[in-house]
Amino acid sequence: MPGALDQARRDLSAGDPGEILAALTAMASRRGLPLPDGIALQMDVEIMASWPPDLWRKAFSSIWERFAYRRFPEVADFRRVIEADLADRKSRLDRLDSLRLKLETLRMRKIWDEQAASRMGRRSRHAGP
Repeated sequence: MPGALDQARRDLSAGDPGEILAALTAMASRRGLPLPDGIALQMDVEIMASWPPDLWRKAFSSIWERFAYRRFPEVADFRRVIEADLADRKSRLDRLDSLRLKLETLRMRKIWDEQAASRMGRRSRHAGP
């Protein structure tokens, strides 16, 4: 269980902003389009860097190959490509974390039940006939 939870977290780990900026710069150069200005570019990079690297590359590859508009692609264009994958990964992590919490609750209940039984046993011995 801990291994699966760790893997699910790794599957959602963030990417590299430098890689994303380099890829967007290459795309702008290749298509002869200007990059977004200042804060817009920073926000785009920050958002896309929060995605897992393999999903970012999948989105970038798809946009590189299929994007036909004469404008620079926006974050939403990239996200649309990986939306289902990202949702699946988040859902898997949520389910595993929920299971972890349920198992932890069961473990704690067992401890509490044992403690309560121990206290009840002490009380009945002290009460005597």
